[in-house]
Amino acid sequence: MIGKISGIIDFIGSDFVLLDVNGVGYEVYCSTNTLNSLPSPGEQITLFTDLLVRQDLLQLTGFKNLNERSFYRELLTVQGVGMKGALSIVDTIGVTASIRAISMDDWQPFKSAPTIGPKIAQRIVLELKPKISKLLILGGESVDSQTTRVQSGKNTESKESEESKKYNREAQIRTEALSALVKLGYSESVAAGVLTQIILESDEPTTESLIKESLQRLSSL
Repeated sequence: MIGKISGIIDFIGSDFVLLDVNGVGYEVYCSTNTLNSLPSPGEQITLFTDLLVRQDLLQLTGFKNLNERSFYRELLTVQGVGMKGALSIVDTIGVTASIRAISMDDWQPFKSAPTIGPKIAQRIVLELKPKISKLLILGGESVDSQTTRVQSGKNTESKESEESKKYNREAQIRTEALSALVKLGYSESVAAGVLTQIILESDEPTTESLIKESLQRLSSL
C-alpha cells in the first residue's frame, strides 16, 4: 500500500497531477479542490494516497489530508460507490458536511455529487450511519496525531491515582466527542451539557459511545 507520496509537480491535468519522484512519474488522481490548491509545476508537494488495485489497473488517488482519505475509504465500502463517486463526494460536499448529513439521515446532499443518484445517495446514509461515531473520530484526527504515535515499550509505574486516571481519561474523550459534535453544527454549550450528563450516567464511556448517545439525545431536543 502506498500511503503517501512526495514529489515535484511535472504537470497538472483535468483530474490528475503527474509527480516526479526520483525520476519516476506517478499519475495521482485528485479532486478538483485538491488540484486547484496545488502550487505551480516545478514545486514539491506531498499527498496522502489510496491505491486502487484491480486485475488490469493500479491507480493512485491523492488527498490533501488524512481526514479526506479516511472518509473516501469509508465511502468505497458502500455498494455502488466507486472511485469517481467517492472522490466527487469529497470534492463537491466535503467531509464535514457529508458526515453531518449522514448523522441527520439526510441523503439529499449526496445527489449533488456527479455519478451519485438517489438510490446510491440513500444507500450511503443507510450503510454509513452505523459508523457515524467512527467517521467523526477519523475526521477529527490530525496528521500529527496519526504520524507521531510511538510505543516506548517501557512499563513505567504511574504516580497518578486510579481516580486521577479516570478523570483524565474522561476529560480526554469528552473533549474529543465535543469537538466532533461542534463540527456537526451543534451548540458547544448544549453539546457540553449533554456530554456531561452522559458521562455521569456511564461506567466506562468511550469516545464512540459518547458521540452515539449524544446524537440520540440531541436529535430529540
